[in-house]
Amino acid sequence: MSQYVYLSATPLSLVASQLPPVEFGNYLAVGTRKRIRGQAIFFEIDIDKMEGLPREYMDERLVLYEDGEPKRSVYLSIYRVLEQVPLEAFKSLFLVTDDGRVLELRPGKYRPPSHDLAHLYQQFNPITTRVASKLTAPEFIKFLTDPDKLLHAPKLFIVELKLGKLSRDSYAPIHDLPYANPDQMRDCLARLKSSKERLTKTVIRQFKGELSYRTIQNGFFIGEKDNVIYYPFPSIEELEDRYYYWWRSALVQCF
Repeated sequence: MSQYVYLSATPLSLVASQLPPVEFGNYLAVGTRKRIRGQAIFFEIDIDKMEGLPREYMDERLVLYEDGEPKRSVYLSIYRVLEQVPLEAFKSLFLVTDDGRVLELRPGKYRPPSHDLAHLYQQFNPITTRVASKLTAPEFIKFLTDPDKLLHAPKLFIVELKLGKLSRDSYAPIHDLPYANPDQMRDCLARLKSSKERLTKTVIRQFKGELSYRTIQNGFFIGEKDNVIYYPFPSIEELEDRYYYWWRSALVQCF
């Protein structure tokens, strides 16, 4: 039977499985008896491009159950996982709603916005700070993974979140964006824009809970220095047409 390796971002872990991606995502979100519910975000990893995998251990553990059901998960690593996986091994990214619906995002070409003065990034690994920045996503990743800086990360996984009119006017209406403490958000953006030297400003020191999928601006990014993979998020039109059931589930999850 086929073997798969996944990097789960929430929580961070490297997992082997006999389940293909959609079935694995459903399993992560709702379990085997549908008694649990929880959002999941994970990558499929190219086994052939991943060095150091415990192949014998995988062969030994990834065996069918007595009733013929596939083995759902075998943990391979839970520590410093992101830096162990080379960028060329990352395949599709999967977003799972808390009722088990799965959306696949494939790598695409990034086109930086020309009108935004500020961006909002949620970092997942290896740090979980939410940050406002003047930098585009690739610039932000390069800034935080530069080994010549005292404070840097080996690799970074982030999503850019919507700011709407706040990206240009710190005191614009927040409308329906579901962010807590909007006044604090505005203050962070105003401080960021008022300083020529400052490139980033912390909005939330530690992310807790689940990501509201409807706050995603343009997509997810994973990278190190100048090497960045971009996973574009579908447009509203695509979500309402091609991915209607996933999107409907994601919207319900937000409230």
